[in-house]
Amino acid sequence: MRATPLDRAENRWYQVFDNPSPLVKQAPTLIATVAAVLLTWWIPDLPVTHLVAVVCGVGLVLAATAHSAVLSARRVYDGWVVLLVPLIDIVGLGLFRTGTGGASSLFSSLVLLPVIWIAAAPGIRYVFVVGGLTSIALLMPYFADPPHSAVDWLRGVIGPLVFAAVAAVINELSRQQRVRAEQAEELVGERTAALADNVKMIVQLREKEHQYRSLVESYEGLWSSITAQAVIATDRNGTITAWNPGAERLFGVAFSEAMDDVRVDRFFAEASLTALASDCTKEQRVDADSDLPPGLRALFAGADDDQNVEDDVDIVTSAGTSVPARVTVNPHRDASGTQQGYLLVVTDESKAVEVARMKDEFVGMISHELRTPLSAIIGFLDLLQSDPGQPLSEEQQEFVAIIERNAQRLLNLVGDLLFTAQVESGRFPLDRAEVDVGELVRSAVASAGPHAQREGIEITAELAPEPVRILIDAGRIGQALDNLLSNAIKFTPRGGRVAARVRPVDGGVELSVSDTGIGIPKDEQGMLFTRFFRASTATSNAVPGVGLGLTITRAIVLAHGGTMDVRSEEGVGTEFRFVLPSAAKTETLRTLSRAD
Repeated sequence: MRATPLDRAENRWYQVFDNPSPLVKQAPTLIATVAAVLLTWWIPDLPVTHLVAVVCGVGLVLAATAHSAVLSARRVYDGWVVLLVPLIDIVGLGLFRTGTGGASSLFSSLVLLPVIWIAAAPGIRYVFVVGGLTSIALLMPYFADPPHSAVDWLRGVIGPLVFAAVAAVINELSRQQRVRAEQAEELVGERTAALADNVKMIVQLREKEHQYRSLVESYEGLWSSITAQAVIATDRNGTITAWNPGAERLFGVAFSEAMDDVRVDRFFAEASLTALASDCTKEQRVDADSDLPPGLRALFAGADDDQNVEDDVDIVTSAGTSVPARVTVNPHRDASGTQQGYLLVVTDESKAVEVARMKDEFVGMISHELRTPLSAIIGFLDLLQSDPGQPLSEEQQEFVAIIERNAQRLLNLVGDLLFTAQVESGRFPLDRAEVDVGELVRSAVASAGPHAQREGIEITAELAPEPVRILIDAGRIGQALDNLLSNAIKFTPRGGRVAARVRPVDGGVELSVSDTGIGIPKDEQGMLFTRFFRASTATSNAVPGVGLGLTITRAIVLAHGGTMDVRSEEGVGTEFRFVLPSAAKTETLRTLSRAD
């Protein structure tokens, strides 16, 4: 099996020669010197002309070797102190050459070994060092025995030049090798960093994959656990793309059947969709070419405008049963934010509707049961006050008046409860007749005048210059005006103003009641028409009431096909406005209930 670079890096000998110590670099010179000494001793024909020079040269090489051993032991591999080793070698080999024949010595080429070591060092200056030292080494024999011819002197000059040229070549090759090594190291570093980044990215991808799988498992578990509500996803055309277990339970349709190119409007009652279409003001903004029912298009249009659309509808199960429900529609978007369709959450309201029906029946029954004894109490109180045979004293008259006032107040409360029960149960008839609305407002203001006077409040009626006649139930609208005026007086401090106004508008007439009272917090205005709700400003100021007046008023307005809204600011005042259409509209009780 072929060794890999990693295997070689782990090999001891590879580590030794890959970054050699000074002793390893000195080994060739030492070995060559020892071999030269042995050859000189062994072969008689090799002359020893100067024994002292030979001994000194060998001694210098041995000293350089000892120095390299010390440096290696101390792990000193670079620097000028290391280059002293080949410098000493050159001098020592020059002496050895001098003692073994001088210029004709067989061992002149040994000088090349330390020359290579010095020339491989970084920097061109070492080429000149080599030239100088080799000149000294090669000219040493001439110091002891000067030559007699110019050729011998020329040989002593050309030799160092040749060694310098060889050193220059080696120095340049070493430089290029170092550059390539540095480039290779940089490349290895970059690739190592890239590999580390890749490994890190792979780890992150695995972590993300694990998180994704966990999320998918959690989503699937959550999706499967939602059984109390039907969650349905559709495309832009209303075709079902997702159907949870809650939808299977509510509609009685299996997942496989629902996913078989079924459109969601199949599960909505036609009457509910028609009501939705009439209630929504954005239907005209939906694609008119769509074959979806108008009501469903209206729901989707609201979701297209990034609104959270909620409404009450009747849904149809697989058995054909109609079930009251509440539907919420939101846009269904992908990861990039592009809308893919719609998400519908349908909640079964059967139990809530049944509870509300039983509650209303109970309230109606209790109200009827209370009305009879209250009427009797008020009747007998009237007899007590008008009996000439047994006249009451002044104190007794005062007691009877208190009893009668509170009994009448309780009777009015019972009447309000009965009225709300009639609204919820659908028993809410209107006795319509053509009436001058301005006259109704004038009468209501006149009736509230004494109350306003007692509270120190200025009350006015602002009427249209001409009579405004429309077809309404004068008694019910009068009741609505009385409720609004009574509330305005109760919530306005002494010295304030209350105004009732009438003005014709397109398609009907607008009636409003405004005051300069304590106002209503903005976050509570959406709940004003909820039964038994009282604003915090009412409770904190101990204003009496049970929270039915506005509910009754709005029910009366909606029964006439009108609309009602409120504008209020704390510390400034409140204005209630409602618009009655000129043409009478027929509204079902379900519309009224849903509006509440």
